Parts: sequence; structure tokens; C-alpha cells
Amino acid sequence: MPDLLKIKPSPFLAPFIKEYWYVYWEKASPVSLSNTPTPEEAICFFPRNAPYSRIEGAFYKTADTFIIRQSSVRIDMLTPNDYSMFKVIFQTGGFYRLFGVPMSLFENVHTETISVLGNSIKTLKEQITNALSFEEMTGFANKYFIDTAKKSKTYFHPVDQVINQKGLHEYSLNTLASDACLSKRQFERKFLTRTGETLKLYQRVIKFNEALKAKKSMPNLTWTNITHMVCYYDQMHLLRDFKQFTNEVPSDFDFENAIIY
Repeated sequence: MPDLLKIKPSPFLAPFIKEYWYVYWEKASPVSLSNTPTPEEAICFFPRNAPYSRIEGAFYKTADTFIIRQSSVRIDMLTPNDYSMFKVIFQTGGFYRLFGVPMSLFENVHTETISVLGNSIKTLKEQITNALSFEEMTGFANKYFIDTAKKSKTYFHPVDQVINQKGLHEYSLNTLASDACLSKRQFERKFLTRTGETLKLYQRVIKFNEALKAKKSMPNLTWTNITHMVCYYDQMHLLRDFKQFTNEVPSDFDFENAIIY
């Protein structure tokens, strides 16, 4: 499996960005990895060779930088030799707050970054490609996103705090809307703008991701144990999500080559 480095952003950017990641696989043979739906939004940069993606059976070469919003489908990646990735992981709604671009405008797949954000992100891509270290990459990224945040006209709203709380999937729409001082309809509209998905589906993805993490870290756990651990109503609900989000049943899923975090 590839090596993974992580760095927190500048404190100024903490409301917008969770973390920077650097993934690298030196002199690796091409490997197929499964990306199951994960509750995140991110921009990915590939300083060396971009991977191929397979979505719903079709393979295509990805752009050397792309935006990914909350996905509800499995995306398999074929990583090339000498593979590396610099990844900016946003807080929920952080991309929208920085750029004012609704995530609901993006499809449930990768979106080429420069076509959305223009020449400024193209310059950042070139800086990341030419950087000599992960630390240098994060320095360039911090400067770019701090400059962007200072120009942003999308102001903080209570909904942004509510949707970034731990255990979001455990709360009802009524509770979340009330905490954000919104009607249910207003909350759902703002949530869709920030994530590109409905609250109900997003909560299902969070719960399913918790189930996969539990199985990955504790392989001896039974699915019955996991069903209760992550508060599924019953095992059939977990199986339904497994089939929808991975196109497989648990016994056929390749946990060894799955990217789960």
C-alpha cells in the first residue's frame, strides 16, 4: 500500500480545510484500488502520473488535478508507476465557503479543477508539481487558500458549524435545522449547496463508512457485531447500503485493496 503523510493547514484555514495529504508509491507496479463512498470533498493534484478511474464499469484517464465532492458510487483507481498525490481535504462545506461554487453543480464523479477555478489554481498546480517536498507543497497551498479566503464573499452561517459536528449521522433533520436556526426546507437547501448530496444520503454514507472502518481495523468482528456497533437498524439495512455503495456483497469485497479511512 502507498505511504501517507498528513499536515494540518494554517490555523487561519482551519474553518475551511481539514488536512493536507501526500500519498506516494515509489517504483510501484500498477495496482487497482477501490474507493468506496467517503464523506469528504477535496481537490487532488498528481505531481507525477495521474491514475485511471473506473466508474460504473468504464475506465478513463483522470485529469492531473480534479475536484471531488461527496460521492455515492464506488470509484476504482488504477495507480501508475511512480505515483504521488497531493490532496486538499475540506471541511464539510469548506469548498463552497472559499469559492462560492455550489457543490450541487458537480456530477457524482471527478471534475477537472482548472475548468472551475481558472488560472490561479493552474499556478498552484505548477508550484505543487515543481515542489521538492510535501512541506513546500503545503506552503504553496496555504498561501493560495489564505488569499482565496480573504477574498471570499461567502460568509459563515450557523449551518456550517452544525454540519461539521461529530456524529452528524446520529441527528434528525428536525434537530439539525433547529440548531442551525433554519426551517427544514432551508436546511436541506443549504446542505445540498454545500455537499452536493441530500442530508439523508450523506448520513447513510457516514454510517456505511463507519462500518467499513470497523471491519478494516477489526477483521474478526462479525457483520452482526458491526450492525449494532454503528447503529444500523438491522443487518439487512447494512447489506442494502453495501450493495448500493460497492456493487458487491460483504463476502466478495476486497478489503485488502480498498481505500477506507
